[in-house]
Amino acid sequence: MEIRKLKILINLFSASSEKVAIVDGKLNVLWTNDSTMPEMFKRTDFLNASNEKHFGYTDQDYELIAEFPIKTERVLKYDTEQFVSSVNVLPVFDDENSENIEGYVMTFHRLFEEIEKHINSPFTIVLKKFLRMLRNTASEVVFNTGLIDQRLEDLEEYDLIDKNANINYILNNALSSCANFEEIFIYGANDFNIILANASEFVTDLMHFVEHSARKMSVKVTYEIQDDIYLKLDYSRFMVAAMNLISNGIKYNLSDKKMIFVEFKRVDNNACFTVTDNGIGIPNERAYKIFEPFSNVNKSGQRESLGLSIVKKFVDKFGGAITFQTDTSGTSFTLMLPCADDIDVNEVNVPNTDYFKGTYSPIDIYLLKASVNEDID
Repeated sequence: MEIRKLKILINLFSASSEKVAIVDGKLNVLWTNDSTMPEMFKRTDFLNASNEKHFGYTDQDYELIAEFPIKTERVLKYDTEQFVSSVNVLPVFDDENSENIEGYVMTFHRLFEEIEKHINSPFTIVLKKFLRMLRNTASEVVFNTGLIDQRLEDLEEYDLIDKNANINYILNNALSSCANFEEIFIYGANDFNIILANASEFVTDLMHFVEHSARKMSVKVTYEIQDDIYLKLDYSRFMVAAMNLISNGIKYNLSDKKMIFVEFKRVDNNACFTVTDNGIGIPNERAYKIFEPFSNVNKSGQRESLGLSIVKKFVDKFGGAITFQTDTSGTSFTLMLPCADDIDVNEVNVPNTDYFKGTYSPIDIYLLKASVNEDID
């Protein structure tokens, strides 16, 4: 590409708030405003996105590699181990009357950047209230269908028991869907209630309720918690991250006797929250994308929740990290969060755990999500 033309393009796009890369015809990066861009793009990473039914996350995508050169402006999908995004590709010709491509201006849009921008819009606030109302109503109905079920068993009304079970199944799926939608707001929101607190006491309370709720699902939950670990963070987000790991350990588990072990301890200057299951492990071909939004390890390949991307965003926000180990005997995920040192007792707060309690608390909802059946390899 001519230096003069490149300088003109750089002047046009240097002030852009979007991620932009200017490349030559062989996809070598000539200029970019984002340091995470590679020096050269692989053509096989660009997938057709013009047909909505293919703009998803299925194995079909890899049969739809976009063909270069591209001679009209197009939207493609850019899919790598690092991230998934849509990309607007604008061809640059060598002159007005030529069809010779000198290069492309590529503008990248990560999946949830637009949602994050509009998370506090009036429409979103109304939608959040509606989902909360729907979830609470469905929770009450599920609770009452459970009472009805007990009464029907006493009366030996087995036909009605089956019908009641179908109603319960539909409502459980509705609750699970509400939780998935609410995760989007959690993922996109940037308002945090950060306090300094005794995280050991918080995790102990959390695991007490998890153990009780999991017992109703015939899941054995055990835990070991080291005393007096102090963390400065948003504890409601900590709960969401922890419950995502625990519910995943239950959901993707084919064992007849499902078991979850949670350990919370200090290692050097970090608090380590580890969740270990006795499930099937994560297949190697899927493991590298599990922190992407809507990634999971189910057989269908469909990604239905934000799951581990929420966990990853949480630890990134508070200067931590997440690691995992997996094999055919199970998986362990570890959240590492920096400990708070030089504690001033006057600054220590007590996180609100009232939302752990009651019928269909957030803990129950996350465990309910784990009970929704999916095809698993």
